[in-house]
Amino acid sequence: MSRLSQMLINEQARRGQKDREAADEIGVLQQTFSAWKGGSIPRPNKYAAVSTYLNISPDMMLELAEEAAESTGSTKLPKLTAYNTARTYGRVSDRKEGRFKFDPVNAGRKRVPEGRYAVEVGTNVMEPALLYGTKIWLDPGIWPKVGNEVMAHAKGGAAWLGRLAELADGKAVVENAAGRFAVDNVEAVHVVVLAERIPA
Repeated sequence: MSRLSQMLINEQARRGQKDREAADEIGVLQQTFSAWKGGSIPRPNKYAAVSTYLNISPDMMLELAEEAAESTGSTKLPKLTAYNTARTYGRVSDRKEGRFKFDPVNAGRKRVPEGRYAVEVGTNVMEPALLYGTKIWLDPGIWPKVGNEVMAHAKGGAAWLGRLAELADGKAVVENAAGRFAVDNVEAVHVVVLAERIPA
């Protein structure tokens, strides 16, 4: 599922709308909106309406559409059962920044989870893509790319949730609604691979 599809699903859930209501607001048929949620890409003449619905800039809409077009047919999601057993780690330490604190794991030797894991999103800095109160799953086995939603872990147990803007020379820059954060002494950058649509 593309980020654009996930954002449409999240925004629709946030508003408590049925497909028909969301489609009417955007100005398309219900089937068209449903297809977008399933991975179809809006036509360029609908970008403005979709960006208004999602409350994002036209440039961001264009970026999301291009990203969805690149990933169509090549995105391989891992088996969901592999994530059902993933442990939940970390807790929010600064809601305004999207900073998390990870306690030692592996008998206190390391603070970064080594396998797939989940995190409770206790901050709204990534809305509408990742909603407050939902759970996200991260996979250390996927190499992060600029534009991915990530958890950037620094030494000492602090980590920032955001969109990866830069990654080089032991430093990551993540962006979220609170701004840009340079994470020095990066220990790991893990990619968000799954997210709940609505809070439990």
